[in-house]
Amino acid sequence: MLSQGTVQEQKKRTGRLSLVKFIQGSRRSQLVDVCHDFMKSDSHLCFNKDKRFHVTLLGFPVVIPAYYDKITKKINEFIELTRAELNVKFELIRLGTKYENNDTLYPVYGASNGTIIAYGDSISNKEFTTYGNELIAFLLKDMKLNFILGKSFRRRFPTVWCTMANYARDFTITYDFETRFNKYKSLNESLLQIPCLELELGLSHYKDLRDWKPIQKFTLPKVMD
Repeated sequence: MLSQGTVQEQKKRTGRLSLVKFIQGSRRSQLVDVCHDFMKSDSHLCFNKDKRFHVTLLGFPVVIPAYYDKITKKINEFIELTRAELNVKFELIRLGTKYENNDTLYPVYGASNGTIIAYGDSISNKEFTTYGNELIAFLLKDMKLNFILGKSFRRRFPTVWCTMANYARDFTITYDFETRFNKYKSLNESLLQIPCLELELGLSHYKDLRDWKPIQKFTLPKVMD
C-alpha cells in the first residue's frame, strides 16, 4: 500500500476553507482508543494525540479572504432557513482508498492511500450529505459566489469519513493486518451515530486541519415536533 503519497499530501498548501463537524468528547476518545490499539502492533502508524477528528460537510476551493465574510453570512442564512436533524453514522474502520492522479472519480481497485478512516456509507448518511448539497445550491444562487466558487463546486463523495491516522511507510497486507481490521468491521452502537448539532467554518493549510483557524461556529436549529 502506498503510504508515502499520503504523507506528501499532508505538506503545507494554500489555505482553504472547510465546513466541518468536529468529533469531540467520549466519541473522540473511542477513536483515539482504536488508534492506540493499532499502534500496539504497528510502530509505523502515525497518530497525533492532539489530532482534530472531523467529518467535512463542505470543502471549499481556494477563496480570497475578501469573500470569507460573505460565505459566512450565506451559510448563516441557509442554516436559519433550514430545519434538519443531522447525524454522522460510521459503520466500520477501514483503510482509505487510493485514487488515480488524485481524481476521486477513479478509485484504484484493491489499493489504499495508507490512511485509516472511520467510514459511513451513503445510505446511512443521506440526510447529512443532502444537507451539504442543498447548501451548495444555496451558495451558488448568489452570483458573486457562483463566480468565485465555480459551477463545479460540489461535495466529492456521497459518503462520510474521518481520517484517524496514516502509515509512515508503504506496507503489504498480511493475515495479521487483516485480522486487526476485522475487529472493526462492525462498530459498537455508541460510535455508530454521532449527533451533528454544530458545524464550524475555518481555515487550514493542511488536510488534517493541524493549524485550524476558526472563523465561525453554527448551531443547527432544532427540528420542531
